[in-house]
Amino acid sequence: MSKKNDSLAMDVQEGSEKKKIESKYNPSLLRESIFDGMTASEIMTKMDVKHRQTLKQYVLKLMSDDKTYYEVKGLYLNNSRRPKVNNKMELKIYLKNIDLQGLVVNDGDEFSVLVEDEKIILTKV
Repeated sequence: MSKKNDSLAMDVQEGSEKKKIESKYNPSLLRESIFDGMTASEIMTKMDVKHRQTLKQYVLKLMSDDKTYYEVKGLYLNNSRRPKVNNKMELKIYLKNIDLQGLVVNDGDEFSVLVEDEKIILTKV
């Protein structure tokens, strides 16, 4: 065997020894949590799931297995409704995705910014 093939064979052997990531999918625990009316965040904590997309896959699998529709509060939150600060320390808020409760906002409107009790308050000027 050539030197190149030897190193390839070693990589394949090492690859088979790598630790497999086990799924945290537990249908009975997930079903119980849904019937108890828990929110997506609560279920993620209880099942030690780190990503909302993973929980979505678990719920879809459970619905497929049970042939029943399950609704989990907060599972399909629209991310644009929960703005995040980016790496440039910018916070972008898309007003079309927020319920402004009758506030009329037009192009060019200005707002004053007030920070109070860990809240950022925008007031139309």
